[in-house]
Amino acid sequence: MKTNFKKLLCSIITLFMVASINIATPVLPVSAKESIGNGLILSTDMITITENGTVAFTALMEEGFDASRLACVVADPAVANVSLGTYALNAAAFQVTYQSAGTTVAAVYNIDNPAVVAYVTINATPVIMDIPSKLGTNRDNYCSLVSYEFVPYDFSYTNFQDYKCTLNLKYQCVSYKDDDYNRWGCYGYFYDAAGNVLSKVHLYASSLSKGRIYHSEFNVPINAVRFSIESFS
Repeated sequence: MKTNFKKLLCSIITLFMVASINIATPVLPVSAKESIGNGLILSTDMITITENGTVAFTALMEEGFDASRLACVVADPAVANVSLGTYALNAAAFQVTYQSAGTTVAAVYNIDNPAVVAYVTINATPVIMDIPSKLGTNRDNYCSLVSYEFVPYDFSYTNFQDYKCTLNLKYQCVSYKDDDYNRWGCYGYFYDAAGNVLSKVHLYASSLSKGRIYHSEFNVPINAVRFSIESFS
């Protein structure tokens, strides 16, 4: 019995590690939905957590089962920690704690039967990414975000320690119909918790071309909690 349990648990962990490697940073937020496993339901299948934050989700087993027998394993604990909180009867609450920027997968499972398992994707981000589908201010010429990632800020001089990381953006020209605006550009804004603009940055393309991908890098202010880009509806 113990041997079978270890094999099942190792299989779960291996699956998570593979999934964690293959999941790309999402471009836009995805509306959360339940994650339904074999006899287990999680209140969400995707969580976004920001720096210094915690997020809770619930797990529900079938009636008659003991929620205290639930546990969670995270593919990459360097991204987030998940711990069992309060529980009663067949329901339990789990708490997710931010560790570092990245994306990973976690699974809640029944210790007595690891085949009873459900998964949740965890996106840990230093700032909330408020990214519209059309970047820019010109309805004929605009781009869309391809991907983003946060990398450590490695400038070591004392006078330049106002940033916590660097944001790398990739965006692609979706529409180019107006030659008078071939030098495309728009602004992005970093905000603090009170809604004040901490930094205004410029996304640009010196020679716009439909389908071409462009790249920008911006330093993220130490107190930034949200980043947004100009757009139109």
